Amino acid sequence: MSGRTERYGDVLFNHAAPNERACLDSLGAVLDPTTTDVLKAVPGQRGLRLLEVAAGTGTVARWMAVHFTEGRVTATELDTRFLHTHGHRNLTVQRHDVTRDGFPAACFDVIHARYLLSHLPSRARVLGDLVRWLAPGGTLMVEDPSLFSLRAARDDTYRRVSLGAVHVLRSRIGTDSDEWPTSLAERFTNRGLTDINLRVMVPTVSCGTPMAAFWKLTLEHLAPALVELPGINRSDILYTLDRMSLPGFVDLGMATYTVTGRKPANGLEGKECQHQ
Repeated sequence: MSGRTERYGDVLFNHAAPNERACLDSLGAVLDPTTTDVLKAVPGQRGLRLLEVAAGTGTVARWMAVHFTEGRVTATELDTRFLHTHGHRNLTVQRHDVTRDGFPAACFDVIHARYLLSHLPSRARVLGDLVRWLAPGGTLMVEDPSLFSLRAARDDTYRRVSLGAVHVLRSRIGTDSDEWPTSLAERFTNRGLTDINLRVMVPTVSCGTPMAAFWKLTLEHLAPALVELPGINRSDILYTLDRMSLPGFVDLGMATYTVTGRKPANGLEGKECQHQ
């Protein structure tokens, strides 16, 4: 990670960037069904205090507000321009930098972080913070991308360009889509969480799929950096973008590891979750 040149959100994943909203919407369409399906299994549905870290456009936070009607949902983001309560009285939007800002210990019953920790060089420390903010008996859910499915892609050019995009993220902001997601379950255990559950989802990239829309926008955004990589030229990028738009192209998209764990029901009592 020594080659990292910027922080998460400075340029990459900056909400002011063109098409960033469309990119987040497409990613949400890919991931939300799995996320909400897992969250439905959270025990103790009444009166929960829920935290959605790096909430993006707020689709999951608003789902939480509807599904956990007697709970209180806090949705945080570095840039809250896409986050709105849409009239949900049990939903609060808060600007928050998870690498610098904190919450009191044991003040949330459910914490969800999606496509965030893998992009943070301080990911291990932040995971420890999330566990600390979790109340006894609470559930932590982390979802992060994994590149193993891209390595298995059949189309050579698509595979090379896609893995090149992962390399750009690693060199620019320190993203780890290799070791980090595959080690999440073990890291949950090492942090003292129990009832660990792991789910892996690999979406299809083909014409008209949300994953194709998300990946096309991502590659277009990273194209200036991609052409600087050995073995990738402009025609490779254009070929890949074109192929994803044509009927008949079917390949593997970026995989997602979804890991949940429960904090043992002993220790600190829950506290009010005021921003520190």
